Amino acid sequence: MKFRKRQLILTALVATLGAAVYLNWQFSDNKNLSSTSVLESTRELGEARYVNSSKVSDGEENENSDKLSNESKKYFAQAKSDRQKVRDELDEKLKSLLNESNKSEESKKTIEESINSLVKNSQQETNIENLIKAKGFGDCVVFIQNGECSVIVNSGTLNENSVIIIRDIVSGQAGIPFEKIKITEVK
Repeated sequence: MKFRKRQLILTALVATLGAAVYLNWQFSDNKNLSSTSVLESTRELGEARYVNSSKVSDGEENENSDKLSNESKKYFAQAKSDRQKVRDELDEKLKSLLNESNKSEESKKTIEESINSLVKNSQQETNIENLIKAKGFGDCVVFIQNGECSVIVNSGTLNENSVIIIRDIVSGQAGIPFEKIKITEVK
């Protein structure tokens, strides 16, 4: 009798374990970890490459790279200036709407939430920009809006590893899923 009870209990436990493993496998979401969805490339991550370490001796190429560098610096400065100008205008409009006395409490609450969201997005953008710069990507601009994030970085800094690093920074700071993060190089 004892032998039969043990067999039934053991069989039930094995069946339960099997069902749990199957359900875990069936409902697991490994889409966020797939490296092929991050960046399409014909090269393999970690692939060995030959590198030419000789310095550029042609003055014309140096001049072109300096020109590109200056143009990208101007672009980043202008983008940040435009972003701040739009934010300031939006902030002023929201504050003037909030100060109107004929607004209902519900509309004032909605306006306050919009202001808080604007401040939160601004802080997250600044944090993300600083972390990306700290990782050695140079200047960048980050825009967070409607649960999506766009990151613009210097040209020549984007590869498979850098895309993963940038998406990890954005996801960690703003909680935005990988598929809603767009990364663009300045050309």
